Amino acid sequence: MGKYALEHYSPYETYIIRPLPLPEAPANPGRGQYHLVELKWSELEADRGEYDLTRLKEAIRSVHNPVLQITQTPPSWVKAEAEEGFAHLVRRVISALKKEELIGIIISSENSSKRVWDAYLEAAGDITLFAELKKDALLRYLKEKDCSFGILITCSEANWVDCCEKMAEYRLSDTWEKTPVLLSLEDELPGPNIRRESLRWHAGLSNYPLDIGYDFTIRRVVYPQKVESKGGLPIRFWIVNKGSAPCYQDYQVKLCLESELERQEFVLKIDKKTWKLGDITHNEIISLPVLPEGEYTISAGIFFSDGSPMGLDLEEEMKEGYYRLGKVTICSKTAMDLAHAWEDFYPEGYYPLEDPKVPD
Repeated sequence: MGKYALEHYSPYETYIIRPLPLPEAPANPGRGQYHLVELKWSELEADRGEYDLTRLKEAIRSVHNPVLQITQTPPSWVKAEAEEGFAHLVRRVISALKKEELIGIIISSENSSKRVWDAYLEAAGDITLFAELKKDALLRYLKEKDCSFGILITCSEANWVDCCEKMAEYRLSDTWEKTPVLLSLEDELPGPNIRRESLRWHAGLSNYPLDIGYDFTIRRVVYPQKVESKGGLPIRFWIVNKGSAPCYQDYQVKLCLESELERQEFVLKIDKKTWKLGDITHNEIISLPVLPEGEYTISAGIFFSDGSPMGLDLEEEMKEGYYRLGKVTICSKTAMDLAHAWEDFYPEGYYPLEDPKVPD
């Protein structure tokens, strides 16, 4: 851009940081390849009322991105009322799990039992349930109940058209906006039609190691060169989700200011509902505490609910979950009250060739 571009207009001096992306997306939980954890009813409840939850937990912990499926193979003690017994098992197993432990659970539809389906729905809570696209009765039931559920698409080069028609028939094209779409590839290698449709379906994970799912990078960050101790730090992020799907895990975006004597972390007030695909902008004025004057390193990172960091698509090396953006000077007084800097100044600017948002 030229020297007179509006990008360069600001009532205060700023740093404009443009991090470089990686050549390929980093590995992260909740994207790429999932692993099916398939357990039988007879394995989890060999004796009536005695549930082997240790086997369940170990099986889930042993793989990356686990998806649980329980088959209705009954134990030897089952003589009658198999549906009711399996429904009890489903409730007991799901109640022992947490959302953070797995991608989700595939709803069993072996006997098309509404009693069993209701057990999944009642016990799931915030755990994602998946319905197989080929199970018409289950899809109709979930649609009638107006339930939120993910989709498991078993697909190949031979049936991809049928899968597209099913997605349209049950109006599932927007499923990805709230819950994941999983691919179960039947071919040894994904063909061109499946690779194309996986992006149209916004698939987030596959049983084959495809590069699908979320992929966050920081395109640009703008913030003042100097800020006041106990003042405001106006910061503008342009983030891009370069991937095929949103991140369905819970996460926080944090900012870190660090000097030789001081370290402060701030949780940004983002609206995750808008963090879908493509360009994402976030502007925020952070209220600073009293800080010693001097030069600070400013870093940003995304952290999952368990505190583990998300790998961002950035060349910069991660340190304690944060990526270094640049430096900022803390001083006793600035020429402008930065805590109210945007009251008379539109923070987005107007960058028709580069920015994802333009003024109304």
